Amino acid sequence: MFNLDFNKVVVWLLPRIVRTVFNVVWLKALLQPIVGIYTGIDGFINYRNDVDYKLNHNGQVCYLEAALNENLDFIERRIFLTDAGGDVITLLHRDSDEEPLVLQDDATGAFVLHNDSAYYGGRYDFVVNIPYQFSEADIYQLRALVNYYKLAGKRYDIAIKTR
Repeated sequence: MFNLDFNKVVVWLLPRIVRTVFNVVWLKALLQPIVGIYTGIDGFINYRNDVDYKLNHNGQVCYLEAALNENLDFIERRIFLTDAGGDVITLLHRDSDEEPLVLQDDATGAFVLHNDSAYYGGRYDFVVNIPYQFSEADIYQLRALVNYYKLAGKRYDIAIKTR
């Protein structure tokens, strides 16, 4: 429906009496700016394809994973989503102590052994797992894509997987 060939349309709409080579070429030259707007890099066809792509993807896990992998990791497709929580908190302690050992750092206050999203009752609804090779620019693009497609009110964390 949207695949117009303006060269054919010019010839079809001209009456046979005025359908000379000069008139056809002249009308094609007049239509060249419209053809550029229609099929150019920032044209209507590319805009329509982008809107169709965005409408075909939503916040469902399979579609969100597909959108992230198609934009950021289209060859190996290593980005996946998991539910937040599920890991059991294991406290570090010595056998002689009755209470767990708390590791403290003078500068930050405590050591982080896991992401906050790894435990039940955390602040996140899902976790986006990415490979460690992503650059900081890719992380910003990932956040923008997840924020665009996720459901409103859902919270997420990004976990970098080394395997």
